[in-house]
Amino acid sequence: MAPLTTKNKNAMNKRLKTSVLLFLLTGFITISCYYDNVEELYPDGAPCDLDTVTYLNDIRPIIDNNCARSGCHVAGTGRKDLTAYEGVKDIVDDGRLVDRAIVKKDMPPSQPLSRCEMDKIQKWIDDGALEN
Repeated sequence: MAPLTTKNKNAMNKRLKTSVLLFLLTGFITISCYYDNVEELYPDGAPCDLDTVTYLNDIRPIIDNNCARSGCHVAGTGRKDLTAYEGVKDIVDDGRLVDRAIVKKDMPPSQPLSRCEMDKIQKWIDDGALEN
């Protein structure tokens, strides 16, 4: 084996530095390519924000999209009209909203509300079911 000369040492150091750099770069690329699939992380949907649940921002859209629709809970159908806060508050006060949408999960009839929607309704009710 030939003795190490300055030239050989420099070449070896350069190869070592190159190898370390390639190793670090490979690790960085691997880490930076990490990809989370929201559906896998949150099977029931994206995280549900329950910090501030309000009637106007959270509950009204749930009611409008699932209940107060043509042929369902609107005026003239013979069912409780849920197009205004007062109608919604009535079914909160008599327990029908929780019973049908959260306990029995038979309203809306097309499919149950999402877990987040149910949690928002329950939080809103627990906070006093205010028209806020």
